[in-house]
Amino acid sequence: MDETFTKTLNAIANQAQMDEHVHLNLDADEVIFYNSIRADLDLLAKKPKVQTIHQILDYSKSLR
Repeated sequence: MDETFTKTLNAIANQAQMDEHVHLNLDADEVIFYNSIRADLDLLAKKPKVQTIHQILDYSKSLR
């Protein structure tokens, strides 16, 4: 998941910010789902090791 996407949803999850600054067309189900996984998303490594990136790229290339 993209870090920018996570920041946007963090803003949406905060009702006060949503009312003032964010005006997106999200269903209530999407907000509820995001709130349920927000803690896990915050625990994700934001700066993965170079080895991890290479493993992901190698896996992606192997699927072609």
